[in-house]
Amino acid sequence: MEPMKLRFEALDAKIEALSQSTSAKAAFPKRAKWGYSAAAVGALFSFLSVELLPSNAIYTLVLASIGLVVEIVGVIVAGISQMPKTWPTFASERRDFARQLDFDLPHHLALVEWLRTFPLDQREALNEFVSYRHERMQEKLPMLTGSIEKIGALPIVIALYLQFKDMQWPPHPSWVEVLLIFALVFGYWLSVMQISVRLRLQLYDKLLSKSLTQPPADNAEDKDRESKSTLSFPF
Repeated sequence: MEPMKLRFEALDAKIEALSQSTSAKAAFPKRAKWGYSAAAVGALFSFLSVELLPSNAIYTLVLASIGLVVEIVGVIVAGISQMPKTWPTFASERRDFARQLDFDLPHHLALVEWLRTFPLDQREALNEFVSYRHERMQEKLPMLTGSIEKIGALPIVIALYLQFKDMQWPPHPSWVEVLLIFALVFGYWLSVMQISVRLRLQLYDKLLSKSLTQPPADNAEDKDRESKSTLSFPF
């Protein structure tokens, strides 16, 4: 009988099928996603109405106002859905994180045990390959994201403040500025996607490496056999 074939696609499906705790599901609820999406669509609709339609027409003002209202409502819905039910404290954050770890540990161990059902040579081959790809990803990712995770978020906030402190409302950006803004947003989205792939590669590496180690119960049985053989055949 041909042994089972271990594939990264099957491992990824197992990871995606894992249930999430209530706190993990509430971190970014579906209502917040819809709210931010509506806000983005409303802002784009309002901007295009102002830029493409005659500025002295009444329908331009009406359409731009509708887009602005949709944007404001979307931000309000997203903000309300993400508001914590209780005021967060250091103790509560540590307690919630500990609960999350307690919830995730059995699923992590179950994944490792599932990987151990496959032949050893397959696990070693996948582990060696994913380690190589993870190292390559770490080398290539700074070409896109730079060192933003090393310098922190504070310099970025200061740069944004200096960029927009003299901004007037309503804004009147040119088409070149609009294209640059969309290019920046697209680059940020690509960066987030690449970071997500890198984190998933890191998880593959950790799970496969753990599956290559011998379970504690087997170690105990091996030690017991060694002690018995030593007692039976002294040298």
